[in-house]
Amino acid sequence: MTIVDLIGLGLFAVAFFGYARIADLAGRGKNVNSLMHEVRRAWMQRMMERPDRIVDSALTGHTVNSMSFFSSATILVVAGLLGVLGQAEEAQKVIAGWIFVAHSSATMFQLKIIGLIAVFVYGFFRFTWALRQYNYCCTLIGAAPLAKNDYPHRLELADQIARVYTSALTSFGGGIRCYYFALAWLAWLIDPMAFIVATLGVMLVLLRRQVSSHSSRAIQRYVELNPPETSPARDPND
Repeated sequence: MTIVDLIGLGLFAVAFFGYARIADLAGRGKNVNSLMHEVRRAWMQRMMERPDRIVDSALTGHTVNSMSFFSSATILVVAGLLGVLGQAEEAQKVIAGWIFVAHSSATMFQLKIIGLIAVFVYGFFRFTWALRQYNYCCTLIGAAPLAKNDYPHRLELADQIARVYTSALTSFGGGIRCYYFALAWLAWLIDPMAFIVATLGVMLVLLRRQVSSHSSRAIQRYVELNPPETSPARDPND
C-alpha cells in the first residue's frame, strides 16, 4: 500500500465506525436519529391509550419486511463478491484495462475485494440484529397493558418500548449505511484519491440528511409541536 492508500483506509475507518458520533456532534443532539426517538416515544404513549393496536401492528409489520429484504439481499451480494474473489485474476485484468483505473497488483486487488466483503458481512450482522430486536419490540407491544387498565407505570413502559424500537432501527440504519460506504470502497478499485473523495462525499451526503435536510427540519418542528410526555421519576421502593 502507498501512503495515499493508508490515508484513505484510515479515513474510511473513522467515517464508517465513527459516523454515529460524528452525526451527534454535527447535529448537537438534534439529528434525525435522536429526534425520531422522541417521535417513537410519543407513538408508544399513544399506543398505550388505544383500545386496539391494529395500526401499530400494520406499521411494525411493514418495517420487519424491509429488514428481511435487506438481510437477504446482503447475503446475495456477499455470495457474488465471493465469486469475484474466486476469479480475482481474470477480474483484475479486466479492470486494469480501463484507462481511468490506477495500476495495482493482483494481491492488492484481492485484499480490496476481501475488504468489500467484510463491509457487507458487517451489514448482514447489523440487519439480523435489527430484525431480532424488532421481534422483541413486537412482543413488548403485544404484551403492553390494555388502555382500560389503570396501570401506574404506563409512560415508563412506553419509554422502554421506544428504546428497544430505536435500538433496532439504529442497527438497521447501520446496515443501510454499509451500502453507501461500499460505494466509496468501490472507488478504491479505481484510484486511492478517488477512494478518499468518495468517502468524504458519502459522509457529507449522510450528514446533510441527518442534520440539515428538509425532513430533519420538519421532524424537529414536529417534536417541538408534539413533544412526548415525560414519565415521572420512579420510586426505588416500587
